[in-house]
Amino acid sequence: MFMKQLEGYNDGTGRVCLLIKMLYGLKQAGQEWNLEFDTKLHKKGYKRLRSDTCMYIWWVGEDFMTITVWVDDMLTFATTIELQQKAKADVESKWEITDLGIPSKIVGIELTISPDSIFISSSKYIDAILLRENLGRINSVSTPLNPNITLVPNPEGNDGNQSNSFASLLGELQYIANATHPDIAYAVN
Repeated sequence: MFMKQLEGYNDGTGRVCLLIKMLYGLKQAGQEWNLEFDTKLHKKGYKRLRSDTCMYIWWVGEDFMTITVWVDDMLTFATTIELQQKAKADVESKWEITDLGIPSKIVGIELTISPDSIFISSSKYIDAILLRENLGRINSVSTPLNPNITLVPNPEGNDGNQSNSFASLLGELQYIANATHPDIAYAVN
């Protein structure tokens, strides 16, 4: 990666700089970080999941540990305390980390963790969407789509509502359906 000399640091030669490592905020930085992270975890014996390329797993017999990555945030899960500590040590051996302890929220998903289960929820995210859309006082229903409505193709062939806010709302609902509420997936789609 090359870049022009920065204002205030220009020596007047017109030379460009070869970056030794990525600068935070460059559009290529995320990809470079991901490639470095992937390479180093593979060397430690982790396998990247095909179904979710942001998740790595390491097996030993019946036990396993996982590392999930969201940009530069990570969650580790393991079947034993020792494996949990190994996952942390594996990452810490290559990069400086800050351990924030047991998480309560990540990417809008609330986590409630107990010794025998993990409960996930998007209730605060959903409440924020409802308030923003002025739907904070609506009556909830047991099914997300009235089963008596027959869905048909658009008869006039018009484009319908193409507003950005509508598309944004659909994207948020799709995220909720994928993350914590598969029960609304049919209605959202």
